[in-house]
Parts: sequence; structure tokens; C-alpha cells
Amino acid sequence: MRHRQESKRKGRYRSSKDSEGLELKPPRQQDPTSTPKTPFVTEASGLSRTYESYLPQSADDRTIQQKTKATLDQIELHVENFYRNSASSAPRLDNAELAVFDSPYLPASLTSLLPRSKNRINLMKHALAHSVTSSISPSASPAPSLLPTEYGLLPSTVTSARSNVSTKAGSGQIMSRWRVMTAYLRPDPTKDVAYIAQRNRQINDTVQSFATAFAPWKNIGYKDEERARSLAAILEDAATLGIFLFSQPSTLKFHWPTSGEVGPGRIVVSPALVKTTDEKGQDLMEGQVMVKQVVLDA
Repeated sequence: MRHRQESKRKGRYRSSKDSEGLELKPPRQQDPTSTPKTPFVTEASGLSRTYESYLPQSADDRTIQQKTKATLDQIELHVENFYRNSASSAPRLDNAELAVFDSPYLPASLTSLLPRSKNRINLMKHALAHSVTSSISPSASPAPSLLPTEYGLLPSTVTSARSNVSTKAGSGQIMSRWRVMTAYLRPDPTKDVAYIAQRNRQINDTVQSFATAFAPWKNIGYKDEERARSLAAILEDAATLGIFLFSQPSTLKFHWPTSGEVGPGRIVVSPALVKTTDEKGQDLMEGQVMVKQVVLDA
């Protein structure tokens, strides 16, 4: 029979057995001079790993910049290709669909600006870019979202008027952990049939709504089907970008300056992407501009 060697460590409990012969190990007293506890050991690999090693890791700045700029550039190109400054038909000034694409970062409503603007293309670029970036920003409630529902529930609650979460100590760091843990634990959106169906419905609604709102300025050299396919592909890519940005440990936000900040007669047609926290969720002294904004004449 193998004899169990007793520990020579001072203050260590000895093992005992219960009435059924099962070995019982009394709780260990913590030695204040001992080294930190080792991470748990995975049964599959036998390697010691902390839970954080399983979470999505931060992408490098260049990757974030390239992915974001690619989507924003495609939005601009879509409007340049499929729409024109001059109206192909008389625009309806009471077009309710235009109101869907109004933006708080424009000096007035689209219904008011479009008829008198010489740069309608730029107004349409702003309208589409604002709509798309809002739909992939989890805190931009109640805008229709292209993200999984779970990504937006907590952020919209935290940013609501009744919330005081932002004043709580460590809230930024905890939200950073929550995002990457949610991205890890939630089933892969690219393989989630229910999410894809929900996303596709929202894409179709946006495609139809934008086409109707800006129909007077469409480029008649393209078929409506081509226009729809182009925007649908951009929105699908935008959804993928939104999921990617959400999973980053650092907080990344699209920044839209007000019309007063960019000056009279100028508008932002493509927003800046700004990193506001580091990988630990701690606020940066000054936001890091990852992608620069594009400002043009209104």
C-alpha cells in the first residue's frame, strides 16, 4: 500500500477520511507570504491558462484602420456611382422617407437642404454614412441595428437617461471586459441563422428606404437591382465591421462633429473613428484618431 507523505509545511492540515472511506481535505489557510494562485488547468490540453487567454485579443491599429476605412470608402463610392447632383425627377418636399435619414449633425433637415444645395451628393453621403455607422454602434439606441441583439441591450441601458453607471468606479474597464466576454461567449454570428435572418431583414429595409428617399437623384444609367445589390453588400460588410469593433478590448467610437464645429457651408461626409480607452478599458488622456473624418462643402 502506498503511504501518503505528510507535508512538512508549518500549519498545514492533515487529510482525514469520512465514515465511507472518502478522503476529505480541510480548507487550507492562506499564507500571506505565498505566491499567487496558479491559473486553472484545462483538461483538454493540460496547459495552465487564465480565462483571459481565451478572450478576443486586440487587433493592431493598422488592421482596425484598414477594415473601417474600407467600409467608409465604399459608402462614399456607392453614392458617387449611383446618384447625381441634379434630380432625374421632381423631388417631393414632403418625402417622409427623407426624414428617416435626417441627422443631428446637419444644420437643417434633408427636406430643407436638398432642394437648395449645389452638393446634394455630399448630403447623401452624410445621410448614408450616419445611418450605417449608427446601425453598427451598440450604444446608438434606438437606431435600427445590424448587430446581434445581445450587443446592444446593455450599452443602450447604460447610456440611457436613467442610468448612473458612467459615474461608478471602474465602469469603463468593466464594460471593456463585458464586450470581449460577450463576443467570446455568444455563438458565432456568422453561423447564427436567426441573427443572419434578422440582419438581412434590416439590410433589405434600409436598402429600400434609402432608394425611395433619394430616388429623384438616382443615376438612371444603373438599374435599380444593381443599386440595391451594391448597398446590400456594403451593409453586410458594415455588420461584420461592427461585430469586429465591438469585440475589441479598447473602446472605438465613430465621431460626428456638429455643423457648428465644422463651420458654415461644410459637412462631414465620413466620420472619424476614435479610440477612447486603452486595452484595459482605461480612458485615454486624449482620444486617438484611427481614421480621419472627411469634410466637404454642403
